[in-house]
Amino acid sequence: MQSVDEVVDKYARRSTPLMRKIYVFVGCLFVVFAIIGIWVPGWPTVSWAVPAAYLFSISNERLFRWSLTNRYFGSPLFDYYATGKTIPKHAKYWISVFITIMSVFSIWITTLAGDPGYGQAFIAVVWVIGVWWIFAKVGSRE
Repeated sequence: MQSVDEVVDKYARRSTPLMRKIYVFVGCLFVVFAIIGIWVPGWPTVSWAVPAAYLFSISNERLFRWSLTNRYFGSPLFDYYATGKTIPKHAKYWISVFITIMSVFSIWITTLAGDPGYGQAFIAVVWVIGVWWIFAKVGSRE
């Protein structure tokens, strides 16, 4: 298992001063959303923390280190980066199940709203691309 220092050295990058400020601002906004998810049932926590950590990795090494070590969502983020940006195989299946459920629900609601079929087709295409992306592009671990 890698240390936090090794992960930071591997993934921390620099960007222009203006972009750094923008990335830090948006990353902090995502952290606020992640903190809300600690207390609000159904609101994701790690799903907001992952893009925040990415934004910090390209803008602010100190905040990137903090995102990997904080007590609320640091452990899953550290595991994600330390294993080469992979997620557990069982998580891929559950993500696909939830994408499918929400897509079917969205298609049903769009149909009830009277859409002639364009909305449903768009949702179906995005659903297929999302599930394909999870299995083809995101690395997995046991």
